[in-house]
Amino acid sequence: MKQEEIIKIANQNNGYLTPNIIKSNNIDSSYISRLVKKGMLTKIASGIYITDYGVEDVFYINSVRFSKIVYSGDAAIFLNGLSNKQYPEMEASIPYGTFFPKIEGFTIKQTRKDTFYLGISDIQTPFGNVVRCYDKERCICDLFIRADYYDYEDRVYAINEYKNRYLNFDKLYDYAEKLGVIKEVRNVFEVIGWN
Repeated sequence: MKQEEIIKIANQNNGYLTPNIIKSNNIDSSYISRLVKKGMLTKIASGIYITDYGVEDVFYINSVRFSKIVYSGDAAIFLNGLSNKQYPEMEASIPYGTFFPKIEGFTIKQTRKDTFYLGISDIQTPFGNVVRCYDKERCICDLFIRADYYDYEDRVYAINEYKNRYLNFDKLYDYAEKLGVIKEVRNVFEVIGWN
């Protein structure tokens, strides 16, 4: 395979070569080593390389490195457009009982297996890469489950953004019922009419 072809493949993937992309395109590791030596690729993590075309995306890099994580908490709220923060706290969830190494700068939260999979979706990062993340309805429910964790202004902003731009009562109430916060969610969305 020619070097130009490898760079083209990477650039078609937002400038990234990941283990899956390398394997699916049968790219020999010796070619990658040569491209790194020439400065055409930069190694940013084990098995992950980037071209000059790509932008280092911490959300994407860590989702490739740690495929079991699902972005949650402030990170999920940010990725879903429910936050006005520039740089969210990086948090991800894994199923309870799963061994997981410590990731510098990340909070890893173990979540009960019966609720871990509720609301997982694929979402684009600000740099156009796709990662696994909890969806908007799960984020809103988490605001009630972990009410003491979020400050008041962040909760108000997220709820107002959701209510004004994305509201889906059926899905929200279904999640709230399964997560045990239906009373609190109904109180805010129906009784108080949070706005």
